[in-house]
Amino acid sequence: MRYTTTCSIKVTYARQISTFCQRVLFPKSVLLGFIGLLIYGAFPGVAMALESGELGMAQAVQLAVEHSQDLKAAHKSVRYSSLSMEKEKNDYLPQVTGTLDNRVTSNYGDSRAERDAYSSNVGVAISLNLFKGFADEASLESARQELSSSAYTALRQEQQVIFDTASAYLNVVKQSKAIDIATQNLVYNRQKEKQIKAFYDAGKIPVTDLYQQRAETADATSELITARNTLKKGWLELANLMGTEDFNRAGIQMPAIDIAAVAGEINNNSLIRIALTTRPDLLALEKNIAAKQAGIREAQSGKYPSVDLNAGVADYYAYQHEKDSGMGSGGGNLNSYVGVTVSVPLFDKHLTRTRTEQARIDKQTAVLFLEKLKEQIRLELGEAVADYKSACETINATKTRRLYAEKALESAKQRYRVGKSGLTELIQMRSDLVEADNNLIEAQINQLLKIVSIFFYRGDLGLSHLLLHQVGEKLS
Repeated sequence: MRYTTTCSIKVTYARQISTFCQRVLFPKSVLLGFIGLLIYGAFPGVAMALESGELGMAQAVQLAVEHSQDLKAAHKSVRYSSLSMEKEKNDYLPQVTGTLDNRVTSNYGDSRAERDAYSSNVGVAISLNLFKGFADEASLESARQELSSSAYTALRQEQQVIFDTASAYLNVVKQSKAIDIATQNLVYNRQKEKQIKAFYDAGKIPVTDLYQQRAETADATSELITARNTLKKGWLELANLMGTEDFNRAGIQMPAIDIAAVAGEINNNSLIRIALTTRPDLLALEKNIAAKQAGIREAQSGKYPSVDLNAGVADYYAYQHEKDSGMGSGGGNLNSYVGVTVSVPLFDKHLTRTRTEQARIDKQTAVLFLEKLKEQIRLELGEAVADYKSACETINATKTRRLYAEKALESAKQRYRVGKSGLTELIQMRSDLVEADNNLIEAQINQLLKIVSIFFYRGDLGLSHLLLHQVGEKLS
């Protein structure tokens, strides 16, 4: 496993309109497209990156977006909604029906003379709805709003994939660093065991110190085994999100995040204000409410009359032939018609009233969900900002702890060499330093996770937020 703490990637963020959204005929008032991932055109390719033994966060996210079954299902839902809207548009077209009936019979009639008969009936009928109580307009508007809602839902699903993959990637980074710390601790304890063995052979320390150090070395070995197993499970989770094999030999990179630049965007009030205008799931619910409103109008159309235009033309031809006499006769008849049919609802068993009330309840329920989601957004962002500030303070505290743990260990080493302290104190100081190292890397990764969470809860998560600048502070 190779671990790299720096990343020199710089990418300019671009919000691009997805060609997929362009194909599904959004109205101009709808925000089109998905958040443009910086990985398209900005990196040499996932295959090349993996062949070189490096797997960056951008490559991991690209693989996850390409292979996510949930995202593919969301795109299918958008396509389904697009077809539904096309169906509603086609309802404005006339319905044309053609008929053709040809018949040939022998021994026609009651006489014993052999007689053949042929008949042909050809016709074309056209039916066009002229008025349906505004149901067609309402159903088309409902389909259009549902299409927009589906697209926003797909966008949120894409953001969810980015969030899950970035979180899993950062978890692998943390576990990789934990292995480095555990490996260094094991090396230190093995060296210390050799040193204590030499002191024991020289008769300077009791055998209990040697046994105690050997137990500490075994404990360090166990911690390394546990760390490796945790990393393996982290890789499996990341590989599952990417839809690929377990890349447990690939090197990983710490994403470059300018903490100072990101901190300027973290303001609770402004974050909430932005989220209420950009969260795709919120926008999807608003479009769904608009579709419900159109559904009310569609249900109310049942109380209006419907008007249909009907027209058609038919040609009937018949011919008879007697074989004995060789005589035949026949003729045709061409008919055409144009008519208007008006259907007035007199009593529909209260069906229109029931459907209208159901549609109103559907809308009211959706409005309640919308208000609930707004409260959830405020809560999520409030907690994320609080967690981020706490993570920043924790980093400072863990750095201070590590500094003094390192000084305490050095002092314990000196005291142990001159016989003024026992091995227990030295082991405890070393354990404190290892714990401080692990706490520091966990705090730094936690800070990055909180930044990712803030952008995710704000509703405009894209990797450009994470890889815009060179990292300002390397992991210790």
